[in-house]
Formats: sequence, C-alpha cells, structure tokens
Amino acid sequence: MTDRKTTILRLVIFCALAFAPFWIIIPIMNAAYGEPVYMSEAAVPAVYALGTFGMLIPSAAHLITRLVTKEGFKSTYLGSHFKGNAKWYLASVWVKLAESVIGALLIWRLRAGALSFPEAFPVGDPKALTGMLLLQIAFTIIVFFPAFGEEWGWRGYMMPKLLTLMPKWAAVLLGGVIWGLWHAPLTVAGHNFGVDYPGYPWTGIAEMCLMCVMMNAFLTLLTERTKSIYPAAFCHMMNNNLGAVVLITIAGSEALQSAADASGASLFHTAFLPLLAITGIISFILLMKKE
Repeated sequence: MTDRKTTILRLVIFCALAFAPFWIIIPIMNAAYGEPVYMSEAAVPAVYALGTFGMLIPSAAHLITRLVTKEGFKSTYLGSHFKGNAKWYLASVWVKLAESVIGALLIWRLRAGALSFPEAFPVGDPKALTGMLLLQIAFTIIVFFPAFGEEWGWRGYMMPKLLTLMPKWAAVLLGGVIWGLWHAPLTVAGHNFGVDYPGYPWTGIAEMCLMCVMMNAFLTLLTERTKSIYPAAFCHMMNNNLGAVVLITIAGSEALQSAADASGASLFHTAFLPLLAITGIISFILLMKKE
C-alpha cells in the first residue's frame, strides 16, 4: 500500500511535468508572433503541431513520473477489459455523438432559427456528403492517438491518485480544475474561445475549468467502470473531432455555418455547456453509486 505522502509527491511531479511545456512554450510563441498564436494566420502550421504533440504531454508526464519515482507499471489501465464492458465502450462513442447532433440542432434553432431545416441542412449530393463524413470519421480515428495521450495522463494517472486521497466528488472537481488550468495557456493564446469576449482571458479560463469538470465526471466514470483508458480516449477522440461545429461544417448550409461562426464563444453557453452539464451530472450521480 502506497503511503499518502508518496502519492502526493508523485502527483506533484506529474503535474509539474504536464504543465511545464505549455506554460513555457506558448508565451514564447505568443511573443514571437506578436499576438495570441491561435489568432495568427502565419502560425497555423505551428498551431497544428502544438495541438497534436501537446496532447501527448500528459502521457509523457505519466511515464516519466513512474520512472523517476520508481513506481513501476502496475495498474496502468492499459488493458482493454472489453468483456462485460461493451455498454461503456458504446457509451464512450455514442454519448458524445448524441451531444454533437443535439448541439448542431441547438445552434440552428438558437442562432439561425429563420432558416428551415432543409435550408440549414441541405442534403445536396448524398454521395459527396457520405464521402465527407467517411473522411471525417477516418481522420477522427487518427485523432485517437493524441486523445489517448491526454487520457493516459489525466484519467490513467492523475484521477486514480486523487481518488485515493479524497472523496470521489472532491477528486472529480479538483481533477477537472487541474485539467482546465492545464489548458490555460491555450485559452490565453485564443484556443477554444478566441480572444473577443468579455473578461478575456479570465472568463475563458474559468469556463474551460467548468467544462473540464463536467467532462472529467464522464471520462472518470468510463475509466472506473472498465478499469481501462481506451473508452475515455475514444470519448475524447469523438469530442475533439466530431463536435457540433464539425457536423455543421460538413452537413450545414453556408448560411448556418456563417451563423455558427458569428456566434463565436457564445456557442459554449448556448449549445455545449447545457449538454455537457447534463452528461456531467448524470455521470457524477453514477460515480457515487457502487458498481
């Protein structure tokens, strides 16, 4: 049995390793481009690299912490444990897909309600639409690897440690806030919400923490029930690459896309936050129950 002080020490080392790269690199990039890096057209290639490789940082922190502290590699959550857990694997994909579809419909009704459904979502060429969806799904599978990079760190290392130190409700809240603060340099750089909103960047950082708490409840539920990191990685994959705005980009009309683009950060309040809240609350209740 690992003592409490050792667990806290390992958590501190993990968080320091996970936080340092973004908190050092992104301010340098902002200064180099003379503006928040996600707002600079010249920085697009660098931004893609930053996003892709940045998501691998928590897994690298996980691995290094185990090696440095001589923790070993028990309870790594790398087993699939699919038998008996198929419903959780299905939930990892379909819950987020359902959120995306409902979110796209909410964006249409709340931001472009003057458009009829056929005007908002024209069928067009079914073959072309099918091809675009298949291409997006194929790209989503590629996104699994960076999504795994985050999940093996946060849900595969941080959350199991926090759950041994405090009650579940406190672990979910604190873990979500830590995860949200990890995104803070990205938020300052204009990722997620841009920079044109009241209270930039502090309100964006606060909202990111809130969103991460809600997502943390569902992702922790998936990981706890299956004792595997893969469902959380699948869920993260779906969240990042098949969201409501992506669906609108693929299947929506130009008018609907323009309405979504004009909404900017307010989409978080009107479409994403309520759905995340519903999933988060249900997950939180299920987490409080026994297996």
